[in-house]
Amino acid sequence: MVIVNTFFFIFGAVVGSFLNVLIYRLPREESIIYPPSHCPNCKQHIKWHDNIPILSYFILLGRCRSCGSPISIRYPLVEISAGILFILISTLLGFRISDFGFWLYAFFASSMITVFFSDYETEIIPNEIILLGIPLGLLFHFLSGNIAASIIGCALGYSLLFLVSVLGKIIFRKEAMGYGDLKLAALMGAWLTSDWLLLALFLGYLIGAIWALMLLILKIKKRGDYIPFGPALSTGALIALFWGKPIIDFYVTHFL
Repeated sequence: MVIVNTFFFIFGAVVGSFLNVLIYRLPREESIIYPPSHCPNCKQHIKWHDNIPILSYFILLGRCRSCGSPISIRYPLVEISAGILFILISTLLGFRISDFGFWLYAFFASSMITVFFSDYETEIIPNEIILLGIPLGLLFHFLSGNIAASIIGCALGYSLLFLVSVLGKIIFRKEAMGYGDLKLAALMGAWLTSDWLLLALFLGYLIGAIWALMLLILKIKKRGDYIPFGPALSTGALIALFWGKPIIDFYVTHFL
């Protein structure tokens, strides 16, 4: 089991290295292929031994070898997150790497990581993730015989956040939610289906409220400032994916 989990962690960390490219380049509408990995500050090409997931960041003490500029802590965080999520896909969802479902859920988990950090850093949820993610979610549930719940979840996710957006605009007289959040909710519904979508949205709003309160208390944000909602939604989606059933069972057992 340790060997298997180590394999999934390393594999996830390697994928996470590519996700860092997506997180940086997609919001800036840059090619994800060319140029190769380089320092955003000095533009120097990063050699392979300085591009080892997780390890290189600590070997370099978080600084570019060429110009000494700081490397964002986001890089190892993304790689570690992907490694952990790949382990969870194997251990909690029961998929082997040879299973088609593993690759699809690995894509979904990777998408949520990309959305989390992209929206947090740039306040942009890349359209490429949405346009690829929704069809793949529908395809997965079509193959598993649950396409109706996936379609309903997709439509429900978009509709609910659209309603919240309209009501928020009426109440606060300004945009209460970005269009990217609506599309993200549709993506979540396509993957989580109508069964787990509501839990994911509830968790997303709960996490978002706690996060916003912390930012206000720490005076990082002030009332009226825009706070990206994508990180909270994507976190809620991942919690619902891996622990949705235990959470629902706990609620039913203790409160109903």
